[in-house]
Amino acid sequence: MGKLPGPWVRWIVCILLAVLFLTETKAEEFSTTNRDCLAHFWVAAEGGKRPVTVVSFGDSMADSYQSVTYSLINSLAGRLGVAGYSLNNYANATEYRLTNGAQYVVGPTQFWFTDHYRLPSGGGLWWEAQNSPGGVYSDAVGVFWVSQPQGGWFTLSVSTAGQAWTPVVMLSGNGSTPEGHFARVFLAPDFHRVRVDGVSGINYIIGPQLLSQKTGGVHVVFMDKGGIGLDSVTNIPISIRQPILAALNPDLIVWHMKEDGSVATSNRMLECENWWSNAAPACDIAYIGTPYTAYDTNTTTTIDQNRLVRNIAVTKHRTYEDLMQPSVSYNWLYAQGYMVDAVHLNVTGGKYLANIMWNDLGFFALNVPRTLTLKFSGQKLTAEYPTVTGVYYALEMSTNWVNWLPIVSAPGSGQKLSTNVPASSRNAFFRLRLSPN
Repeated sequence: MGKLPGPWVRWIVCILLAVLFLTETKAEEFSTTNRDCLAHFWVAAEGGKRPVTVVSFGDSMADSYQSVTYSLINSLAGRLGVAGYSLNNYANATEYRLTNGAQYVVGPTQFWFTDHYRLPSGGGLWWEAQNSPGGVYSDAVGVFWVSQPQGGWFTLSVSTAGQAWTPVVMLSGNGSTPEGHFARVFLAPDFHRVRVDGVSGINYIIGPQLLSQKTGGVHVVFMDKGGIGLDSVTNIPISIRQPILAALNPDLIVWHMKEDGSVATSNRMLECENWWSNAAPACDIAYIGTPYTAYDTNTTTTIDQNRLVRNIAVTKHRTYEDLMQPSVSYNWLYAQGYMVDAVHLNVTGGKYLANIMWNDLGFFALNVPRTLTLKFSGQKLTAEYPTVTGVYYALEMSTNWVNWLPIVSAPGSGQKLSTNVPASSRNAFFRLRLSPN
């Protein structure tokens, strides 16, 4: 900013972003905590130079068509764009097709905890984008699979812009012990489809990847399966789980499951924490404190689980988002028309709670302009900052970093706001605080 003129030499200017958060209670803690433990995700999401990989992880609470995480990823995609897809189908972008004996395997099995595919010799499997016959716009495609003693060879083929399939690489599904694998092929940017065909043996395919790996946007990954427990996850050998997650290299895992509050659940969550930390050490984790169900009218199931989950989050320095207390009770959720059955939210309910999470964790401020500029004109200091609609801006001043006094606050209009700073604000610090409007 250069040397400050005349009487303004002693100005100390600090520009920072602060997002409005809820105050935590002093009773037994179920409130959102560790909001500041998403730094890696924020850097990746706002960098814009590569995809930000977001994994929805869990049972039916994490599904790809009506859950809280589904609605949250919809919002992230709306703000950041979509860079591609891996594993389970989302937005009908990777709908599977089978031929010649290939099978859709309903998990969990000994090879994977979500649904996957059995590919025999001569069998074929590929994925279609419902709203894009030519495929998904991408410059890298790949496949995840498990090698095991009954495995053999299979080919990976690519179709560009709806044209014929072209084999590009032969892959091995054979191994003395089960192991996870991923293979990727780099292509010129275009609309692509990906296919695998069995040549020998019985091969187990976990899912595809289609990705624009040189651009920003959300790389959407759904790693979910209705009805599974954490034991279904931890029973899968780490030799399978570790390479698969490492290949995905997630920036954020959003965990949402219905479990109990037992020691066994705690141990399995800690095992997952070790898995995630070793396979993707930079990845942030956001645990969802799950909303009430009909069973909570005469049990403490959800309370017991969320007490455990929050404790894991605190212990491991992970983000915990409380969606139990905002859901009030099962009867309240039902009366609002938010439930599709005794356990699951409908699309409207998922969107309602995802919006709370969106605002509570500050995601509303992703890629929102928040630059505060101070300009001198004679003896006056003027503060300027751009605004956008849907965000409330508060310019504040402090002389001790503890007590902040409001100077001006107003909802964003899409225009730049300019205001004179009071003459009493020498030797002061300034911040621009954003909150959802």
